[in-house]
Amino acid sequence: MNQSKVDDIEALNQWITASIKQGAIAIVTHRNGDMDTVGSACSLANIIGPSARACGIHLSTIARTMLKKTKSDFMIFDSERIAWPRNLGGVIIVDAAGPSQLGLELPQVSKCVIDHHSAGEPFDMNDGDLYINWDTNSTAEIILCWAEKYAAERIDASTRQLLLAGIVTDTGRFRHAKSEALLAAGRLASSEGFVFSEFIEEMESVELNNSQRVAIAKALTRVETLDTGRWFLSHTRAGTNEGIVARSLISAGADIALVCRRHQEYTRLTARASAKSTREGIHLGSMMEKMVERSGGEGGGHAGAAGWTGTIDETDARTGFIAILMNLQGVTE
Repeated sequence: MNQSKVDDIEALNQWITASIKQGAIAIVTHRNGDMDTVGSACSLANIIGPSARACGIHLSTIARTMLKKTKSDFMIFDSERIAWPRNLGGVIIVDAAGPSQLGLELPQVSKCVIDHHSAGEPFDMNDGDLYINWDTNSTAEIILCWAEKYAAERIDASTRQLLLAGIVTDTGRFRHAKSEALLAAGRLASSEGFVFSEFIEEMESVELNNSQRVAIAKALTRVETLDTGRWFLSHTRAGTNEGIVARSLISAGADIALVCRRHQEYTRLTARASAKSTREGIHLGSMMEKMVERSGGEGGGHAGAAGWTGTIDETDARTGFIAILMNLQGVTE
């Protein structure tokens, strides 16, 4: 670990120690509630202890399943009526590139941002606040580095599973994993009695209710394809579980999968890319940032997994993404 990262986790430990003296610590996830943000928040709360609690406005299906499996506590907020603790010492924001990704308004207390995204709308940082951003596959890896240094004895079985699940999902089942992510996963999976193959099988067999299965099946029957000459795109509409649909399209042979969802007044794009396409120059996070430049909203992510949310209609959003992809095709040929 380089000196900059050593300094970061030392600063994080100092911030936590100082904030606990002021009161409780709220650990806030981003609005999509995926496994990395939820796993990072809950594992951090587990390690800090009763003074900390993980919270946010949404849990993904796999996050909800993992919380039940590990018996972890998570408070789901109503974004319109948030009840912060009366004696709040600080807020930790995990895995969010900007304040708009939270879906809630933060209280006026000391804050610490822990993230691994390359770009995003900046948080308003004040004196006493801390910002940590590492070039890692997942936020879970940052939490693990801090825990191994300052609280190794408190990394229990539940914490290991939460952090490992965050790494597994944010690397696309290790298809996009850097060496640091593989090493971190190895350390988490090395405890006695832990069977890695069973853990992965459990994650991949997350139970879906009948309506979700029907929605996924319908989305797969609506798939359209586009051969750009270099990358093969599959795209469709879905009403739920966009990530599962996108992953299914990649497994079926697509280089890039795009799933569009319209919910209330917002359009959501969810994209996934194969390891081969990312090696050849695809970075979905950068493409979603270009969507923000084109159409407003918020967007970003990683090379192999990213998303965008805005107010334009589905056709316009899908057309915009395809135009960005075609432009990239022209530049890289």
